[in-house]
Amino acid sequence: MQVIIFGAGAIQPLHGARSKTAWVQAVYDVTWPLWSVLRRLAPRLVTSTGQIGRAMIRVAREGYPRKVLEMEDINGF
Repeated sequence: MQVIIFGAGAIQPLHGARSKTAWVQAVYDVTWPLWSVLRRLAPRLVTSTGQIGRAMIRVAREGYPRKVLEMEDINGF
């Protein structure tokens, strides 16, 4: 069994993803308008639930040469 670590920073919830923790969801709700700006200003620090999902599926199917995927790797899929 191979273990791959996804080192994500800020994760923008998309497609109806919601936190089960009330205060975290409240932060997402309040900061929602800032996410698109943050993604443009700091693309190496922000990803989305959809992008992580695509990266996980591809790594599960094809593997990956490194054990740790950084944000740049995740957003590259």
